[in-house]
Amino acid sequence: MNFEEEIKKGFIRKVKPDSQRAQSLEKSSQQALQTAKSIPLNENSSKTVFRELYESLRQFCESLGYSKGYKFNNHESITSFLDEVLKEKDNSLKFDRYRKIRNGINYYGDTIDISTVKEALKDIPKIIDKIKRLFDKQ
Repeated sequence: MNFEEEIKKGFIRKVKPDSQRAQSLEKSSQQALQTAKSIPLNENSSKTVFRELYESLRQFCESLGYSKGYKFNNHESITSFLDEVLKEKDNSLKFDRYRKIRNGINYYGDTIDISTVKEALKDIPKIIDKIKRLFDKQ
């Protein structure tokens, strides 16, 4: 489903841009990222670390949505926002991959390899930094 279809179906709502909410979500995103980085990574903590990393990325994307005047009613909509509005195809695919991993952990009890968490520990801060730099230029 594309971005406009998601708006029509109510998965994304147009709202008044809200810089205060965007700033608050960006701050929460940074806190979640710092929390994820501060937890010692092992077999018992891997799911928690990954969830915090994903939460950081999701909150950051939500903050961008509020800056642009969009509210996402599901996480899948963030994928099309990154792809079609921000023109970040590669990062939209990465977000969607991490979303699916997180859903597997949360809703199906899936396990996660520590190597996947290590990859996310490197990748998610880079995604956030890249999108932030591009967004700040706009």
